[in-house]
Amino acid sequence: MKRGHNLADPACCDPRMSRRSWVALGLLSLLAGCTTPPPQTTLTQAATRLDSNPVRAAIRGAATVFADPGSVAGKPREAAIAVAQLEFLAVEIMAKRTNLDLSGIVGPSLQGARSEVRDYLSIPAPAAPQEVIDALLATPPALAQPAIFTAGPEETLRRLSALPRLPQANAATSMALEQMEFGLQEIDISMR
Repeated sequence: MKRGHNLADPACCDPRMSRRSWVALGLLSLLAGCTTPPPQTTLTQAATRLDSNPVRAAIRGAATVFADPGSVAGKPREAAIAVAQLEFLAVEIMAKRTNLDLSGIVGPSLQGARSEVRDYLSIPAPAAPQEVIDALLATPPALAQPAIFTAGPEETLRRLSALPRLPQANAATSMALEQMEFGLQEIDISMR
């Protein structure tokens, strides 16, 4: 029974084998980092009216609505815009297609928020973000698309008209807004 490596065995310490292993490990690491970014998403003017920069406009708009969903009660168009803005942010910030200095946790937080909102509206996870954005930003919102809005147009409209508090959406968009407005906060973790 063999346990561990026999350092006296030349095959165990063959430098060529070690070199090959390191090269393979390096190549695997490079391949793991080579992921194709998702297709770029865009917003219409209705969703970017708060700022000339669409990312900044989307952060402001979505943070305002998800912090106070009652502000859009009975206003499904405004709620749909906020949901479209969140869809946009979840893609663009994760793909790092912004010049804003945001912490690394903002992108995954926005993706979690998008999942929370999609669950509430019964939008399937595999739905293409741009298709969701386009349907929500159509005038009026194009909710009669069963592949996107599985609850049906009437129920989706009802849900948009009565957005509840969605904690992940509120936390993620608030964090993005705070970092956009005030920059990254440095935290002193030294023991004094």
